Amino acid sequence: MGIVAALLLGREGSVGFPGKNTIPVFGRPLLAYPLLAAINARQVDAVYVSTDSEKIKTIAGDFGATVIDRPPELATKEALGEDAYAHGYRHIRYVLKKDVELMVLLFCNAATILAQTIDIGIEALRK
Repeated sequence: MGIVAALLLGREGSVGFPGKNTIPVFGRPLLAYPLLAAINARQVDAVYVSTDSEKIKTIAGDFGATVIDRPPELATKEALGEDAYAHGYRHIRYVLKKDVELMVLLFCNAATILAQTIDIGIEALRK
């Protein structure tokens, strides 16, 4: 089996709710919740955050995640999430220099995801 990597996507320029990814929710920035889920998932080997936001980069680093600098063309409201995901995937493969068995895609505003849910999903895919 190869590496299981979690990739969180979050950008600075939200139009509908500016700053949503870093707004405090119950004393933590919103993105802390999916970060903690990924970090605490037994099946996840490495956690990455793809962003253009300095605030998100700082928070991700504080939680021990590896930051991927998202290029400006992938951080616009017109940019497709799948392109940001593909960029993150290529970066992770390049950095790890190993096969990536599975990628867990999370969004920085997905506060309800749990480590257990991630593990159950990975186990189901492996079966």
